[in-house]
Amino acid sequence: CPLVEVPMKTFLALSLVFAMCSGLSMTPQRSVVSRRQVFSVASSIAVVFTTTSPAIGRPEGVNRPELLPKTKGETVIQVGVNFLTSGQIKRLEKLISELEVKSGWKVRVLCQSYPETPGLAIKDYWGVDDNTIVLVADKGLKGQSNILNFNVGDGFQETLPTIFWTRLQGRFGTTRFYRDKGEDVSILSAVESIVYCAPDGCVDPPTEAMLRPKLGFE
Repeated sequence: CPLVEVPMKTFLALSLVFAMCSGLSMTPQRSVVSRRQVFSVASSIAVVFTTTSPAIGRPEGVNRPELLPKTKGETVIQVGVNFLTSGQIKRLEKLISELEVKSGWKVRVLCQSYPETPGLAIKDYWGVDDNTIVLVADKGLKGQSNILNFNVGDGFQETLPTIFWTRLQGRFGTTRFYRDKGEDVSILSAVESIVYCAPDGCVDPPTEAMLRPKLGFE
């Protein structure tokens, strides 16, 4: 899969492919992709198209619920990777829980290495809806893709517009960033950015320096 900072034409194409795989509808607004589709295709299928033509074939999506935890309620899941330590997972779970109580925003994190992915099964496991943000941390088949991929519910259309997610990818998800600072820092910074922006929303993600004081990690 190509490295991201994504040109808008390619971004729309990847989102269209995911929409066809997941059965979700595409509803572009003001020439941007529907907020539910801000999702890298690498997280669910291995086919990448670089054209926005609607006449492309329908690739098969991955659906492997056996890779998910047996018990419900896990908000941070790692499949075949160890991007996060147990302490970092607990920290994320705490942030996610407090955010949901405070704002009603549901954030879920899936760390994986394609092709080892639960794929579409994650939607049922987490009950993904319009108030859900799914972060899929995956470096792609060659380990060189932007690690941050998002599936964003339509409920965030006004508070966290599409440009926020592309800028968040560019700030914390690039290969240079996670090679220098670690995959864990990319993931933690992305979730902390979402928490930082609640409940009023953002267009520009916060910098690392802005995150620490507000979230109590000075």
